[in-house]
Amino acid sequence: MAKPKNKPLSILILAILAIVFYLVEGKFDGTGERLPEDTGFPKTSHSDNHDTLQSYYDKKVSGKMITVSAQVDKVLSDDLHPPRHQRFIIRLDNNLTVLVAHNTDLAPRVDNIQTGEQIIVTGQYEWNEKGGVIHWTHHDPKGRRDGGQITYKGKVYR
Repeated sequence: MAKPKNKPLSILILAILAIVFYLVEGKFDGTGERLPEDTGFPKTSHSDNHDTLQSYYDKKVSGKMITVSAQVDKVLSDDLHPPRHQRFIIRLDNNLTVLVAHNTDLAPRVDNIQTGEQIIVTGQYEWNEKGGVIHWTHHDPKGRRDGGQITYKGKVYR
Protein backbone atom coordinates (compact mmCIF):
# COMPACT_ATOMS: atom_id res chain seq x y z
CA MET A 1 0.00 0.00 0.00
CA ALA A 2 1.42 3.40 -1.02
CA LYS A 3 1.80 6.20 1.51
CA PRO A 4 -0.73 8.98 1.10
CA LYS A 5 0.87 12.10 -0.39
CA ASN A 6 0.72 15.25 1.66
CA LYS A 7 0.53 17.69 -1.25
CA PRO A 8 -1.32 20.51 0.54
CA LEU A 9 1.40 20.69 3.22
CA SER A 10 4.17 20.72 0.59
CA ILE A 11 2.45 23.51 -1.31
CA LEU A 12 2.00 25.51 1.91
CA ILE A 13 5.69 25.15 2.80
CA LEU A 14 6.75 26.23 -0.70
CA ALA A 15 4.42 29.23 -0.55
CA ILE A 16 5.87 30.31 2.82
CA LEU A 17 9.42 29.95 1.50
CA ALA A 18 8.53 32.01 -1.57
CA ILE A 19 7.10 34.79 0.61
CA VAL A 20 10.19 34.81 2.85
CA PHE A 21 12.44 34.97 -0.21
CA TYR A 22 10.31 37.79 -1.66
CA LEU A 23 10.55 39.85 1.55
CA VAL A 24 14.19 39.16 2.43
CA GLU A 25 16.07 38.53 -0.78
CA GLY A 26 13.81 40.64 -2.95
CA LYS A 27 14.41 43.64 -0.69
CA PHE A 28 10.75 44.54 -0.35
CA ASP A 29 9.30 46.23 2.71
CA GLY A 30 6.18 44.07 3.08
CA THR A 31 3.91 46.55 1.30
CA GLY A 32 5.14 45.54 -2.15
CA GLU A 33 7.39 48.59 -2.45
CA ARG A 34 10.98 47.92 -3.45
CA LEU A 35 13.55 49.26 -0.99
CA PRO A 36 16.50 51.33 -2.25
CA GLU A 37 19.75 49.45 -2.70
CA ASP A 38 21.93 49.38 0.40
CA THR A 39 24.79 51.85 0.01
CA GLY A 40 26.12 51.42 3.53
CA PHE A 41 25.20 55.02 4.32
CA PRO A 42 22.14 56.45 6.07
CA LYS A 43 18.90 56.05 4.11
CA THR A 44 17.42 59.35 5.26
CA SER A 45 17.86 62.37 3.04
CA HIS A 46 20.92 64.48 3.68
CA SER A 47 18.79 67.46 4.72
CA ASP A 48 16.93 65.29 7.26
CA ASN A 49 20.32 64.62 8.80
CA HIS A 50 20.66 68.34 9.57
CA ASP A 51 18.15 67.75 12.39
CA THR A 52 20.08 64.66 13.48
CA LEU A 53 23.34 66.59 13.54
CA GLN A 54 21.67 69.43 15.47
CA SER A 55 20.46 66.84 17.99
CA TYR A 56 23.99 65.42 18.33
CA TYR A 57 25.28 68.95 18.94
CA ASP A 58 22.53 69.79 21.48
CA LYS A 59 23.10 66.52 23.37
CA LYS A 60 26.93 66.65 23.08
CA VAL A 61 27.01 63.31 21.26
CA SER A 62 30.23 62.11 19.60
CA GLY A 63 31.35 59.14 17.55
CA LYS A 64 28.32 58.85 15.23
CA MET A 65 28.61 58.41 11.46
CA ILE A 66 26.46 60.87 9.49
CA THR A 67 25.92 62.07 5.94
CA VAL A 68 25.00 65.71 5.31
CA SER A 69 24.69 67.92 2.28
CA ALA A 70 25.66 71.47 3.13
CA GLN A 71 27.14 74.66 1.79
CA VAL A 72 30.86 75.32 2.10
CA ASP A 73 30.99 78.30 4.47
CA LYS A 74 34.73 78.85 4.73
CA VAL A 75 37.86 77.20 3.35
CA LEU A 76 40.63 77.03 5.96
CA SER A 77 44.35 76.40 5.67
CA ASP A 78 45.46 72.78 5.78
CA ASP A 79 46.65 71.21 8.99
CA LEU A 80 50.13 70.11 7.94
CA HIS A 81 51.07 68.16 11.08
CA PRO A 82 50.88 64.43 10.34
CA PRO A 83 48.36 63.14 9.69
CA ARG A 84 47.66 66.05 7.36
CA HIS A 85 44.08 67.32 6.96
CA GLN A 86 42.29 69.52 4.47
CA ARG A 87 39.96 71.72 6.55
CA PHE A 88 36.81 73.63 5.74
CA ILE A 89 33.64 74.71 7.49
CA ILE A 90 30.18 73.73 6.27
CA ARG A 91 26.91 75.48 7.12
CA LEU A 92 23.74 73.42 7.39
CA ASP A 93 20.24 74.68 6.51
CA ASN A 94 19.57 75.14 10.23
CA ASN A 95 22.64 77.47 10.41
CA LEU A 96 24.81 75.09 12.45
CA THR A 97 28.43 75.26 11.30
CA VAL A 98 30.69 72.22 11.46
CA LEU A 99 34.39 71.82 10.74
CA VAL A 100 35.31 69.10 8.25
CA ALA A 101 38.79 67.60 8.70
CA HIS A 102 39.59 65.44 5.65
CA ASN A 103 42.73 63.30 6.06
CA THR A 104 44.84 63.85 2.95
CA ASP A 105 47.38 61.24 4.02
CA LEU A 106 44.68 58.57 3.50
CA ALA A 107 42.43 60.07 0.83
CA PRO A 108 42.83 62.37 -2.16
CA ARG A 109 42.53 66.07 -1.57
CA VAL A 110 39.16 67.54 -2.59
CA ASP A 111 39.85 69.66 -5.68
CA ASN A 112 39.23 73.41 -5.66
CA ILE A 113 36.68 73.71 -2.86
CA GLN A 114 34.86 77.03 -3.18
CA THR A 115 32.84 78.96 -0.61
CA GLY A 116 29.12 78.83 -1.35
CA GLU A 117 29.23 75.47 -3.17
CA GLN A 118 27.24 72.41 -2.10
CA ILE A 119 29.16 69.43 -0.75
CA ILE A 120 28.09 66.05 0.64
CA VAL A 121 30.12 64.80 3.59
CA THR A 122 29.94 61.36 5.18
CA GLY A 123 32.06 60.93 8.27
CA GLN A 124 32.21 60.61 12.02
CA TYR A 125 30.83 63.50 14.05
CA GLU A 126 32.67 64.67 17.17
CA TRP A 127 31.05 67.28 19.39
CA ASN A 128 32.71 70.55 20.42
CA GLU A 129 31.36 73.94 21.54
CA LYS A 130 31.88 75.49 18.10
CA GLY A 131 29.53 73.09 16.31
CA GLY A 132 31.65 69.98 16.10
CA VAL A 133 33.96 68.26 13.66
CA ILE A 134 33.29 65.67 10.99
CA HIS A 135 36.34 63.51 10.37
CA TRP A 136 36.93 59.97 9.12
CA THR A 137 35.80 61.17 5.68
CA HIS A 138 37.87 58.48 3.99
CA HIS A 139 38.15 54.71 3.70
CA ASP A 140 39.66 52.64 6.50
CA PRO A 141 42.99 51.41 5.11
CA LYS A 142 42.91 48.44 7.51
CA GLY A 143 39.27 47.57 6.72
CA ARG A 144 38.22 47.52 10.39
CA ARG A 145 35.26 49.87 10.09
CA ASP A 146 33.01 51.73 7.69
CA GLY A 147 34.69 54.71 6.19
CA GLY A 148 33.30 57.99 4.96
CA GLN A 149 33.57 60.02 1.82
CA ILE A 150 33.14 63.48 0.37
CA THR A 151 31.24 64.18 -2.83
CA TYR A 152 31.95 67.50 -4.48
CA LYS A 153 30.92 68.56 -7.98
CA GLY A 154 30.07 64.96 -8.85
CA LYS A 155 33.42 63.50 -7.81
CA VAL A 156 33.77 61.15 -4.83
CA TYR A 157 36.79 61.38 -2.53
CA ARG A 158 37.47 58.53 -0.14
